Amino acid sequence: MLLFMNKGKCNMNMEDYIYSCRILISIWEKFLKGALKVCMIKQHITARNWSLYQLALVYHIIAIFIIGANFYFIHPLAYVQDHPLIGLFIDFILFGSILALALFGIKVLKKRESSINETAKRYKSLYDNHPDSIISFSLDGEVLSANHGLESLLGLARETSMLTSFIPMINPPDLLKALHHFQVASAGMSQNFEAAFVHQKGYPIQSNVTFVPTMVDGSIVGVFAILKDLTEVKEQKKVIDKLYKQNQLILNSVSEGIYGIDMSGRTIFWNKAAEAITGWKVDEMLGRQIHNLIRPVKSDGTLYPPEESPILNTILNHEVSDMQEDMFWRKDETTFPVMYMSSPMLEGKGQLLGTVITFKDITELKKTQELLIKSDKLSAVGQLAAGVAHEIRNPLTALKGFLQLLKTNNEKEKYYIEIMQNELKRIEFIVNEFLIVSKPQATHFVTQTLDSIVTSTIELLQPQALLDNIQIEAELMPDLPPVSCDEHQLKQVFINIMKNALEAMPLGGTMRIQALLDNNRNYITIRFIDQGCGISPERLPKLGEPFYSTKEKGTGLGLMVCFRIIEAHGGFMEIRSKLEEGTTVEIKLPSTQSSHEREC
Repeated sequence: MLLFMNKGKCNMNMEDYIYSCRILISIWEKFLKGALKVCMIKQHITARNWSLYQLALVYHIIAIFIIGANFYFIHPLAYVQDHPLIGLFIDFILFGSILALALFGIKVLKKRESSINETAKRYKSLYDNHPDSIISFSLDGEVLSANHGLESLLGLARETSMLTSFIPMINPPDLLKALHHFQVASAGMSQNFEAAFVHQKGYPIQSNVTFVPTMVDGSIVGVFAILKDLTEVKEQKKVIDKLYKQNQLILNSVSEGIYGIDMSGRTIFWNKAAEAITGWKVDEMLGRQIHNLIRPVKSDGTLYPPEESPILNTILNHEVSDMQEDMFWRKDETTFPVMYMSSPMLEGKGQLLGTVITFKDITELKKTQELLIKSDKLSAVGQLAAGVAHEIRNPLTALKGFLQLLKTNNEKEKYYIEIMQNELKRIEFIVNEFLIVSKPQATHFVTQTLDSIVTSTIELLQPQALLDNIQIEAELMPDLPPVSCDEHQLKQVFINIMKNALEAMPLGGTMRIQALLDNNRNYITIRFIDQGCGISPERLPKLGEPFYSTKEKGTGLGLMVCFRIIEAHGGFMEIRSKLEEGTTVEIKLPSTQSSHEREC
């Protein structure tokens, strides 16, 4: 371009000048567009990083460059000198571009200033009206500014707090902790903790404190402290804790087991009664699948699969389920009968949260029902026995009398008569048992030692034991205290038990009889231990019921009478047995010595 503008070339023709001007105008047009684009980029950068001084400096450099180019490159052209209007037009365009660039820069700056002011006002509004207390500290702990929340929290006006340093605001016990968190926040890490601030009236206010470093141009210049009053939160927490404790007391005071499960079948609460009934502790149950632990049982004894569990179906169907009898499992893998009701847990808007199950162990209830059934049976047996005994004794007396008249010397007839007499005796024995069942017998209680009754009973059955190859061993504790009893009734019980034991050992063996005093000296225990065939577990609960016997020809009345006699003496009778191992019959009778001590 300099060569083109050399004075030696100034006498070129008009077409060359016009062509040269077009080239120059095109170059300046591209330059102006590039300059404008650069200014736009600079403005964008300025909005982020550049200062106003840097932006003005760039503008002036561009303006000087344009003006210099105009006077040193364009005006020296011969064509421009020959046509002043062209020069003026070029000056107008260039200076207009500079002015437009200046106006554009001013507009951008005003817009930026307006945006900054609006943002500042927004942040100031947030700062001033935030419900929490916000304090701006310097790195030395001096209060630079504070919002209105400080006045409501600590009773300090913002004008007053400007003169307040960091340290007097903290409750002394929390000062070291607050200083530590302040130093960490000053290093650039936000902190959150609880501390007490001192109110202007002197009492501490527990607050949640958040320290946030104040950043300016990438440097930490201070710390913002955001204080949230925890007084109301603490009070609400106390109320919630109180309600929770009351709820737990109510749950734990209920005698029925109560537990809750969520939508996935996991346990969310478990009361003390549920602990006592099942053996599962609260810590063991919370968060675990209830179906795997309770395992409801069908009527046929099989377990419900999880998808068919009536408890979990309550969640799906939103219905109340009332089960009168079911089987649950304890922690020790034993089952027990229960009656339970499951109800859905619903929010105020009807949203399902889970299910509450209330269950009750009905083992004792079932025992009571069985006792009632047994009592009904006994009542019926008593009525039947009275009628049967009355109807049988009259013809039985006639048969015995006429049989005595049929005396003969024929050995064969004597044999038949003897058989008939034995059978009549058996019939009479059964009738007498019927009479015992039908009405209470008169008992005569006297004070007597049990070892003498046991010894006489052993002597009575010793011959039969020897014939059956059975050895009887007696282990009687010396100096046993006496008992108040009817000797004949106790002998009847002991003979019945020993006869059953002897009949249970057809291959012989040893029968042990023990008599000892309990540790508390209230009861005397008599045990009859045999080595017989034993009794199956399912038959043990039914022993003592009328007409139920483990023997082929037994009536079941003998053992029932034994239970009644022991109960009439204020004692207890228990039967334990294992198949192929033997049976133990344990009788406990109160001693007169314990009764005398209680009276004293």
